[in-house]
Amino acid sequence: MKQVFLFLGLSVLMGTIALFALCGYDEVGTLHAAPVEDDTSNTKTPFAEGCAKCHGSEPAYQEWQHAGHSHALVNLIEGPYEVQTSCLSCHSAGYETFSERVYSGHTYNIETAVNAVSCSTCHSHASKLEHLLVQPAKKLCVSCHKMDCGCAGAGIVHQSQSEMFLGREGAGVKRMPSPHVRVMKKRCVQCHMVKEDPETIAKHGGHTFAAELSVCSTAGCHDSADNSMETKLPQYRAEIEAKMQAVKTMLDAAPDKTSQDYLDAKLNYDMVKGDSGYGLHNMPYANALLDYSLSLKSKLE
Repeated sequence: MKQVFLFLGLSVLMGTIALFALCGYDEVGTLHAAPVEDDTSNTKTPFAEGCAKCHGSEPAYQEWQHAGHSHALVNLIEGPYEVQTSCLSCHSAGYETFSERVYSGHTYNIETAVNAVSCSTCHSHASKLEHLLVQPAKKLCVSCHKMDCGCAGAGIVHQSQSEMFLGREGAGVKRMPSPHVRVMKKRCVQCHMVKEDPETIAKHGGHTFAAELSVCSTAGCHDSADNSMETKLPQYRAEIEAKMQAVKTMLDAAPDKTSQDYLDAKLNYDMVKGDSGYGLHNMPYANALLDYSLSLKSKLE
C-alpha cells in the first residue's frame, strides 16, 4: 500500500513539474515584469514566465521588448483607474492559469502578478493550433481589445478597437463595419504583425504589433499617389481631431451630465478616443459617431 501511495505522489509531482515546463513558467521572476533589460528585482515567485530562457535571443522576443504589451502590467498599476484583480486577465500573462491556484502562500493577484502581456498570453506548448496559439488568430486580439471588460468602471470605455472595426455599439448610428472587414481574413494580425523578413528584428510589425503605413499598399489597395495613406491619414486625423475637440467642448459645457443625450454623445466620443485616439480602425464610422454627437448640441445646452 505504501508503494501505491508513493507512486501516486511521485506521479502528481512529475505532472506538476511537467505543467510548469510546458507553460514556460519559472520560480524566479521580476516583480511586475518590466522588460528583461530593466530587471532590478530578485523577488521569488512561482508565477514568473520563463520563456526568455529558451527564446530570449529570438527576433520575436526582442521585438516584444519594444512593444506596448511589454509594459501592460506596469501601465495598469500606474494608470488612472482603480485596479482590480480581474484586470490581470488582459494585462498579465498567467492570470487564466494561476488565478484560482495557490503556491507556497502565493495567490495570483495584483500584488503577486509578475508578467506583462507576454508569450504565454498568446502561445502554449499544449496548443495544437498554428504557431501554438491559445486561440485562433482572428479571435485572439479582440479578446482584450474590446469595450466590455468593465474593469475601468461602469460607463468607462477603456478599449474600443473591436467595436470600431466592426462598426457597432455606438449611439444613434447604424452598424457600419470597416471596409477592411471583408478583405482582412486574419483580422488584426494582417496589419499589425506583417514584416518583410521573419528572421530579422523588426521595428514595425512582428511582435512589436506596430502597424506601419507601408502595409496599406501591400495588397495594392492604397498604392496610387492620390489614394496613399501617407496623404489621406494626416487629412483624416486633422478632421477627426477638430470634431473631437468640438464634442469635448460641448460635453464640458453641458449643464445636465445625466441625460440620455449627454450619455449618447459621450459614448461616441469615448469610442473614437478609445480606438488609437482618433478612430483609425474605421474612419467612416468614427466620423459618423462624432457627427451624431454634434447633432445633439442643441439638446445639451
